[in-house]
Amino acid sequence: MSGGTSMNENVGLGESDADARWIGVRRHQAFLVILGVGLAGDWVMTPHAPLVELIAGLAFSMGAVPCYDGLTLGEGCVVVLRYLLRSHFNELNVREFGDDVVLWARGEVALRGYELVHRGRLDLSGRDITIAEALAALADASSAARTGQHFSQHVVTKGAHVATLLTLPIDMPAPDGWTKNNALALDVVGVETNATSLQVLERFTYLRSKEQLARIYRVRDFSSVPSTRGLLEQLLRSSTPLDLALHVDVVAGAKAHRLAARAVHRVGSDDATSRAAGFRRTARSSRNFERLSQREALVASGRSLLRLAVFVIVRGASLDEVQQRSTLVWRHAHDAGLRLERGWGLQSLWYHAQLPGGAGW
Repeated sequence: MSGGTSMNENVGLGESDADARWIGVRRHQAFLVILGVGLAGDWVMTPHAPLVELIAGLAFSMGAVPCYDGLTLGEGCVVVLRYLLRSHFNELNVREFGDDVVLWARGEVALRGYELVHRGRLDLSGRDITIAEALAALADASSAARTGQHFSQHVVTKGAHVATLLTLPIDMPAPDGWTKNNALALDVVGVETNATSLQVLERFTYLRSKEQLARIYRVRDFSSVPSTRGLLEQLLRSSTPLDLALHVDVVAGAKAHRLAARAVHRVGSDDATSRAAGFRRTARSSRNFERLSQREALVASGRSLLRLAVFVIVRGASLDEVQQRSTLVWRHAHDAGLRLERGWGLQSLWYHAQLPGGAGW
């Protein structure tokens, strides 16, 4: 999932906390470079050293080179290898049991679905602010739980009709303004009428089911979105048919305090190390430290710490249609200040992650 942040307008969104850096580079990059240089240096310094040592050193160093979607060459190789080794046929099952919906896919999750009644993709009457505040209050209340909580919001396009679904754990009450609708939850999962299962075939850049094809993107960075606009507003205004899935993982209170304090300590330590090496603090690093300090203070005052993941799902009847719509969605996202990840070789994993309750599996 993308990085965590408290739900407060004073805390600016930055890069994902999942991309933790050490003196400007990600930890695995630093490890690969150090290991590669060490092996290559040992080959140079040791008489009659085996050539394989030099090759391994160069290979480790090349593994730290960025390639696409924020992945390094080494990570890209791992993604491709896992794609080739795993089964590409996936099946999920879903059933209603009383008031609950139970999904079986990579795991089992029980949830309840609630629908928001609105006129279009965006309800511009001012209710959007009220709805967001209600969800923020729900997250703050959930942070007191020992194990944290998870909920998701889905905006689904069905022809000219747009529906908004909120899925909650069975023990979490719904905020005001949402009406229970498990049928919509089943529709979001994608099963046909009166069916209880769905088969999906994974390809490297898309997914194929009986009814349609789909390509899933993940939003990697929100930091370039203008402060005068909602984070997903411009993408939702797009005329290109798409679905959105916003997953919110509420970190339990004690763990949230540790994570917030650890992030501040890490950035402060990296900054001190960089200055000791003769590098000055950049405006970017200063802003990042300020953001994390604000977040730590808010978590200490009782606000929730969240892990967020946003998925964009582009569907079509043919691969050409999916390609055309994907190009337009990519352009709209770029214009809106959003940075997307393509998810090559990860489509099956992201498909399950974007399902209602998916991040809990």
